[in-house]
Amino acid sequence: MEMLENSAVYLFVLFGGYVLKRLGVFDADDARTLSKIIMKITLPAAILKGFAGVDLTVYLVRIAVMTVVLNAALLGAGVLFSRRRSSGERGLCVLNSNTFNCGNFAMPFLSNVVSAESFAGVCMFDMANAVFTFGPNMALAQKVMGSADGKITVKSVLRRMFREPTWVVYCVLIVTMLLNISMPDFVLQVANLAGNANSFLGMLCIGVLFEIHLPKNDVGLIAGILARRYLICGLFACYAYFFLPVPAEMACTTAIVLMAPIANCAAIISVENGCDGTAAAVVNSMSMVISIVCMVLMLVLLPMPIR
Repeated sequence: MEMLENSAVYLFVLFGGYVLKRLGVFDADDARTLSKIIMKITLPAAILKGFAGVDLTVYLVRIAVMTVVLNAALLGAGVLFSRRRSSGERGLCVLNSNTFNCGNFAMPFLSNVVSAESFAGVCMFDMANAVFTFGPNMALAQKVMGSADGKITVKSVLRRMFREPTWVVYCVLIVTMLLNISMPDFVLQVANLAGNANSFLGMLCIGVLFEIHLPKNDVGLIAGILARRYLICGLFACYAYFFLPVPAEMACTTAIVLMAPIANCAAIISVENGCDGTAAAVVNSMSMVISIVCMVLMLVLLPMPIR
């Protein structure tokens, strides 16, 4: 019952953001501002709040390894099943195959209902995903599209990643865990204050961004991208839930986060690489709908796995 109430609260805030947008209180510019506040302030704070004091265990390493395998499988599927399509469509398939909206969706959704150890697993999942989002995804998309612009190098990927406060916080936390260094109490108090706002702002931002205008010419393309993604993620969720050698709650949490929607930045990266922006936006919004249904049902109904 408590899980159902928490889910209802999140959905109410999300729906409230959508209603306020329809009433003209918020618009796309406000959503971008909210997203910046989340990604640069409240999300890093929430990660610091949830991750601080957690040891770097073999369980977190196992989640990271599984995430790398998952990303490779999704990326390979995007390349394989788009091989007969145009270059722009191939790029769209690749760039929207394996990104996950952890910062604005999964983390706000789960941060107040799972333990610190399980939340650390979500953070490790997000950290491994970030490497693919800003590296292999773009490099492979440019290759299948035949783009000659902007070579992707290790240096350019690292430069882009270290401009993101979330990634910097991850790196700092990993270093402090390896060196067994405790965060100052004042830093944790500030992180706690800012991090408490992350769930509310994240759900509100999703509500403001939410929109679906389905282009008829791209129905097959969009359906294919989403079907492949959720089929593969569903299989990995079953593996995580029943077989991943981690504690029961962490396994359940990992299974839920595997159903997170496509990252908001995927649509932006798609446009930057010459793909159809309308199709990318629709893929993103429809992914949100599917993930809301899947994650709410899983959070409410899943019992802890029998090992």
